[in-house]
Amino acid sequence: MADCETGEVSDIFQEIVDTQYESGQGTINWKYLSATGEIIWYSERSDWGHLYLYDAGSGAVKHQITSGDYVVRQVLKVDQENRLIYFIGSGKEDQVNPYYRYFYRVDFEGKDLRLLTPELGDHSVSLSPDGRYFTDTYSQPDVPPVCELRNAEGELVQTLEKADITRLEAQGWKPPTPFAVKSADERWDLYGLLYTPTQAVPGKKYPVIVYIYPGPQGGSVLSLIHI
Repeated sequence: MADCETGEVSDIFQEIVDTQYESGQGTINWKYLSATGEIIWYSERSDWGHLYLYDAGSGAVKHQITSGDYVVRQVLKVDQENRLIYFIGSGKEDQVNPYYRYFYRVDFEGKDLRLLTPELGDHSVSLSPDGRYFTDTYSQPDVPPVCELRNAEGELVQTLEKADITRLEAQGWKPPTPFAVKSADERWDLYGLLYTPTQAVPGKKYPVIVYIYPGPQGGSVLSLIHI
């Protein structure tokens, strides 16, 4: 913490990790709340990216806000007055591709966690300036995008647009096929996309190209298989 008038700097707390520290995926997730002297902090100390509430004066953790076998990816809005956090998360919904992003709301105590984008798919969310509404564009690799307007409670206000891909399909385009397989040790589900030639002949053998992008970073891309 730095005092703007005196220039005095004091350490509040520190985060130590064996590999690397990430403050979020696609954005910086930690927030300093000057009105209450608190800090919303992002950490992967549980092996999952989650939010913690700290006392900015003492540097002591007050409590963990989010928890469970899923990851908080982006904090989009902090409503200090109502003590609510709006964030993008992945991996929480059962039987759903964990790469899909969903929009959630939770209070500072970690209670009343609410899914605001219930439709199946990967969601891209844009909040209105006053935070009362948001646009939600969702799709899947084999399902065209839909754009909806919802209020802050997640209630559907209006469907804005549905992508029409009939002309694309008329040109012979076909989407990739999503798939999931078990890892070699049978412990983990691995997700990917299967691309096949537009004019593939049934029964004919084709070479296979497997493309992956693994790494230590929090973000990644789907494994792709081209035939």
